[in-house]
Amino acid sequence: MFEKIHATLADLRNLFAGRATSAEEERAAAHLLDCRSCRLLAVRAIAAQEALGGIRVSGSLRTLADFLSNEKIRLAEGLEAQAAWAAIRPLSPKARRDKVRLARNLHTLPFLKTLLEAGTTAGTATESEEILQLALLVAGQLPATDHPSEIKNDYCAECCAEIANARRRQANWLTARDSLKKGDQHSKHGLRNGVAEARLLCVGGAIEFDLGNPEEAAKILRRAAALFEANGEIFLQSRTLAQLAYTLVEVAPAESLQLVEGALELIPAEHPRLALFAEGIRIDCLLEIGAPGEAMMRFEAQEGLFAEFREPFIQLRRWFTAARIMDRLQFPRQAERLFHDVIAGDLEHGMMKDFFLDLVDLLSFYLRRGQKQDAIEVCRRALQELRPQDDDGGGEASREQMREVWRDLEEAIKKGQVDLGVPAVLRSYIKAHWRTPAPEPPSFTAGEE
Repeated sequence: MFEKIHATLADLRNLFAGRATSAEEERAAAHLLDCRSCRLLAVRAIAAQEALGGIRVSGSLRTLADFLSNEKIRLAEGLEAQAAWAAIRPLSPKARRDKVRLARNLHTLPFLKTLLEAGTTAGTATESEEILQLALLVAGQLPATDHPSEIKNDYCAECCAEIANARRRQANWLTARDSLKKGDQHSKHGLRNGVAEARLLCVGGAIEFDLGNPEEAAKILRRAAALFEANGEIFLQSRTLAQLAYTLVEVAPAESLQLVEGALELIPAEHPRLALFAEGIRIDCLLEIGAPGEAMMRFEAQEGLFAEFREPFIQLRRWFTAARIMDRLQFPRQAERLFHDVIAGDLEHGMMKDFFLDLVDLLSFYLRRGQKQDAIEVCRRALQELRPQDDDGGGEASREQMREVWRDLEEAIKKGQVDLGVPAVLRSYIKAHWRTPAPEPPSFTAGEE
């Protein structure tokens, strides 16, 4: 038994019926630990034998059988939690909150994890925050008999970190930082192993980057990555290294490239979305350091990954990257066409922040080529989408300031008063103030900062 590559169902049924020697059981246990295919088949064999009165094994094989039994229970509880969420999701926000607060059968770790997953993958940042608030409510009501206060506090800190991130995505910087402060208090009363703290640091770093402080963001993210590494949290470490690399693409592309390549070595195979994100960072770094040929070849190598994710955002970023590659390879007409297609796609799918940021890249494209009239048309395109009756997700005050910025930029271009540093200034402004006005709008006059 188990002298061939894989076991049959009959082999496994005989094994768990007790028809193997002790040596065969140990050899089988070692094989099942290494072979996922046989391990999954063993679940069926164990179920069949349990129906006949129970399995008859000992030692390592008994330990493995118990593990598989516990896994079935865990997965069943997860599916039950998914069903519970499906039942309350159609309710109003208030009804959801009342249900979650009062229904003790929902105060479970599987339901908490279901809410965390639903909240972090929600379609809008507003919906994400609402679901994550429910998760925080559940985390605070986990039964103390099964969940010591330290563990509950760590879960609360994780919820606060995700709520802060949802608020960050809405450019609500003050409330995001309030949530981080609450999370920090929970973290101080948690296990204090650094994982909860690192989760909060990741969001704090993202906020600093959004506000145009990449150096401070990098400093924070380095601390987070070190904490994850110290705790053996490989996935979280790899994700943080990718985030760190992202913050440094423009200010330190060579270092960013080194960091993202380190992240790619760590990213588990079951996280292809993160791998695609990291590969995109590597391509951006290669473009920044003047290696468009390698960037193009690595871009082509990601076709399989791109095919796995058909949502508009990823596909638009795909063609935006292609436009940048064409630009750096000196194919301006093809690059221009792709830039326009991506910008139209941003608008079609309501991705207004991306729309304005991509306009900035098109503006840079024209300014570098001295195409003054085309650069002016970019400003007018932005103004067209900032009409008072349009809703770009921000308040009227931010729209009015944004209109002022683009009008001033148009006039500066007409007068020849802009330099090639303008796009970087404009990009930083849009990232930080596309929903909330800046205390002072940026100046685009040549020689001024």
